[in-house]
Amino acid sequence: MADAGLTPATDVAATPSPAFTENVTPAGGKDGLIACISCGASEVTYNAAKGMFRCAFCRHEWADVKLDDAMGLSHGIGELTGTTLSSNAMDIASDEALVTMKCTGCGAEVVVNTDNTLQARCHWCKHTLSINNRIGNGAVPDGILPFTITKQQAMASISEFAGKRKTFQHPEFTASFKPENIMGVYMPYMTVDGNISAKLDGVGETLTKTVRREKQPTIYHARQFKVGRTLDLHIDDLIVETSSDKVDIHSDTSTNNIINAVLPFDVKNIARFDANFLGTEYTSERRDMDVKHAESYAVQHFMTIARGAVQSSVSGYDRGVRWDSEHVNVKGTRWTAVLLPVWLYGFVETKKGKQITHYIAVNGRNGYVMGSIPINTKKARTVCWIVTIVVSLITWPMALGVVLFG
Repeated sequence: MADAGLTPATDVAATPSPAFTENVTPAGGKDGLIACISCGASEVTYNAAKGMFRCAFCRHEWADVKLDDAMGLSHGIGELTGTTLSSNAMDIASDEALVTMKCTGCGAEVVVNTDNTLQARCHWCKHTLSINNRIGNGAVPDGILPFTITKQQAMASISEFAGKRKTFQHPEFTASFKPENIMGVYMPYMTVDGNISAKLDGVGETLTKTVRREKQPTIYHARQFKVGRTLDLHIDDLIVETSSDKVDIHSDTSTNNIINAVLPFDVKNIARFDANFLGTEYTSERRDMDVKHAESYAVQHFMTIARGAVQSSVSGYDRGVRWDSEHVNVKGTRWTAVLLPVWLYGFVETKKGKQITHYIAVNGRNGYVMGSIPINTKKARTVCWIVTIVVSLITWPMALGVVLFG
C-alpha cells in the first residue's frame, strides 16, 4: 500500500502551443444582452417558473436557448486538439471594476461596478445597458444557469442546516442569525471538455495468507505485481473555478471553499447568457482568471478522473494498488465561460483579533446545502472535560481491578 506521506509522481504533457481556436459564441452573447426577438426592445424580464423571457412592450414570450445546443458543446470531444476557447473565455483584457457607459437611449453616463453586477439600467430613461460596450471581453460569460430554488426555499434550507447545529454554535452567530439576509449570487466558472490519454504504472498486491498469533503482531503474506494501465478519455463538462479567491481552499480569512461543496450543477441546462437573467434579485461576480491560470486545476481533475476510470480494472488486487508513476497527455481542450447560481449567507467571526467569514451555501438548482458555523469553543471545551472525567471515573476502577486481581 502507498505510504501516507508520499505522493506519486505525476507527469503532465499539455499542448505547448499558445495558439487557440475560437468557438464563436452565438449572437447576443458578446454584449451580454438579448433584446426581444419580436420588436427589438431591451425591456425584457425572465420568469424562472416558466423558463421564459417576456418583453415589456409587445408582451412576446420566448424560451431561453440552451448553450450546449447553440454551440455544440457535447459533440466532437474526441477530435479536440490544442486549445479551443469560446468568444467569452478569451483572456480578460481589462481589470477595471468600475466602468462608465454611455446610454445609447438618452446619452447619459452610467457608472457600474462590474464586481457586483453584469447588468445596468440608465437612471434617466430606464434603458437597459450592455456592459461589454466598455469593459474587456471575459467579464461577460457565454452561458448562465438560472436559479430554480427560490429565496424562501433557500432560507428554509439554511435555517434547517443551522438549527441542527445549535448545540455548539457561537452565541453571537445564534443571536444575529437572520436567514432573510441570504443573497443570490452567480459565481464564475468554466466548463471544460477534454480529449486526453493517461498512463499509470505501479504495484498491486494480493493477500495469500494471514498468520495470527496470540499477543504477537499479525503477519500478512502477499504477492506483488507490476501494474500498468493506459486509457483514452473524453471528458465532458468538467467544472473549473475561475475566481482566484475561491480557488484558495486554504484561506485563513474565509470559508469560501464550501461553495464548491454544493456541486454538482446540471450544466447541460446552461442557457446562452442574457443579462436579463440577473434581474434585480441577484448579484454576480466576474471571473478574474484566464484559461492559462485555470489549466493546472483542470489537469489535476483530469488525473483524478483517470484514476477513477481504472479503479474497476484493479479491484482484483485486494490489498490495493500504489501508483508510482502517473502521466496525462492533454491532446485538446474546449473552454466555455459560465455563471452558476448559489445562495449565500455570511457571518463574520472575530477570533483572537482576526476576522474570518463563515459561509453557508445553497445550490441554486437542487437545493443542496453546506456551510461553516462558528463554534462556541468554551462550551465545547467544557463538555469535552466533563466527558473525559466521566469516562475516567468508569474505566479507572476497572483497569485497577484488572491490575490487582488479574
